[in-house]
Amino acid sequence: MRGNSVGIDFGTAAITTAVLQRKKDGKISVLGVGSAPSAGMRRGMIVDVEEAGGALGKSLREAERQSGIEIKSAYVGLGGVHLGSQIARGAIAVSRADGEVTGEDVQRVIQAAGNFAAKNPNREILHLIPRQFKVDGEISLAEPVGMVGMKLEAEVLVVDGAKSALQNMVKCCEFVGIEIEDWMSSTLAASEVLLSKKQKELGVMLLDLGADTSDFAVFEEGRLIDVGSFPIGGNHITSDIAIGFRAPVTVAEEIKIRFANATYLERPGTKRETIALADFIEDDTNVYHMRDLAEIVSARLTDIFELASKALKKSGRAGLLPGGVVLTGGGADIPGVHDLARRELKLPVEVAHAIALNELDDVIPPRLAIPVGLILWHDQRGRLRTHRSWGNWGGIAERVKHMLRSFIP
Repeated sequence: MRGNSVGIDFGTAAITTAVLQRKKDGKISVLGVGSAPSAGMRRGMIVDVEEAGGALGKSLREAERQSGIEIKSAYVGLGGVHLGSQIARGAIAVSRADGEVTGEDVQRVIQAAGNFAAKNPNREILHLIPRQFKVDGEISLAEPVGMVGMKLEAEVLVVDGAKSALQNMVKCCEFVGIEIEDWMSSTLAASEVLLSKKQKELGVMLLDLGADTSDFAVFEEGRLIDVGSFPIGGNHITSDIAIGFRAPVTVAEEIKIRFANATYLERPGTKRETIALADFIEDDTNVYHMRDLAEIVSARLTDIFELASKALKKSGRAGLLPGGVVLTGGGADIPGVHDLARRELKLPVEVAHAIALNELDDVIPPRLAIPVGLILWHDQRGRLRTHRSWGNWGGIAERVKHMLRSFIP
């Protein structure tokens, strides 16, 4: 990172912009933060460019006001159900006559694996992330540069997204006059700051309980094993409360924020046993027990954790992650969610509360994990200059031009 960098989190509930600066002592400080309620978004995707652009503009202006810097470009986080992943494998002959594997060989084999991924004209590759390498059949989890052999193989995780969703993201940023420097999976960005190196080595799942979706990333032995999204989030809990309590969505949201508890049935005896809708709606005589609310909340959260459990089973890691599950996002603030997740997933569970990295000169809240993680991801890979730069392939300008050309009849 040289000078100032900007990261933008396009969340379904809020669009958050963070301006970071690396100081002379190497520390990174947050110069300004802007946040605005999201608009024109559904399930993590932009569905109305002008509405989303208006919300983005408000977030940018607030970040500019706090930082005193005009924002012209940014790193952007991508989330939502349009993201997908698959495993691909590739193989090449080592280029040097003495058989020593070079960095160029590593890049070639990763790209070869990407070329063998199942192709879909409506999707665009975002990341080619190595899972393991083989040199003459011998497995190497680390980068194989310097090893000797004739044949180099790679297994990579291919993360892609819908071209239409990416196109709308480009248009939204153009609407407010900023350029996308690069984009990446929001969950991967969050993992840069919410998960420790030790957790990734042991094996851990990051589960982001968002508004319209719940996104996850699974790591083991320091490698990304799987990434994905479920079409269920906090807004679905609000809708369930609205139906169950026969109340407007705005009232249901307030009830959720003030009284929701995922494990009330296991913790009886709280001071408030009932919820009177008269406290929210004039002349409404309906009264509901706190247990009713807990049943609604826990049922929907259980759905999310069941999907997370299925994802772990699919990758062969169910019940086998010593680092457990780290919860983040708005849903992670619901009291009792920690206990419910631990019971349903049968793994250690913790809730991310604050970010305190050695690189940062201050502690920051989890809501900034994605915009800060976006910047740190690119900063780290720019300085290391390893094959991990293939996590975001090619130049963003060329990728955008290629993508937009595909939409021209």
